[in-house]
Amino acid sequence: MAVRDCLYWLTECTRTRDEQEMAGDPLKPFPLWPYFKPALQYLENEPVAPVKKSRTLMMSWVVSGWAAHKAFNRPATKVVFQSQDEKRACHDVDYAKILWQNSIEPLRRRWKLAKPLDQQPYNRFLLANGSELVGIPGKPDQIRSEHPTIYVMEEANIIEQAEASYNTAVATQAPHIVLIGTAGPGWFAEFISAARWLDWPDYPG
Repeated sequence: MAVRDCLYWLTECTRTRDEQEMAGDPLKPFPLWPYFKPALQYLENEPVAPVKKSRTLMMSWVVSGWAAHKAFNRPATKVVFQSQDEKRACHDVDYAKILWQNSIEPLRRRWKLAKPLDQQPYNRFLLANGSELVGIPGKPDQIRSEHPTIYVMEEANIIEQAEASYNTAVATQAPHIVLIGTAGPGWFAEFISAARWLDWPDYPG
């Protein structure tokens, strides 16, 4: 089930890190919030998927988990996370590492790493099946050299060259492009203003 169903893996077979936990164990089960299923269906079915978020929605975790699940189960998948600076982009790479590290042991044995987790580069997550997740800063020309299968623009509302980066990602013919950002004026707000609204309970599975 965890191999076939990303949501089952996230909610039943791994744990996340609660960054607001000040005491006790910061590792928590992934919550089963009602919009997670249609959100994952949306990511799976839309070649370009803008995601408007707030901090409490956990959408960066959802996107990172979905992208990691694809990389774990599909050989030679390249996931590229891009943000204004490398540190922000690497947060999503870290999320994928945390989800792998806290997965149940049979899954860790199945989803083998190219090298032990403590020997992995800070900005990359390398799998034995040839898949890779990488975090890069917001320069558009860096996308071409990575040849992404999945391109994720994190904090799209603050990237100075967001439109140029998006156009570059489109030019690479990446099968999946995800744009995550919060509310605020700018290119991302203009981009999502043209999106077609769907009632999420009726989104096709």
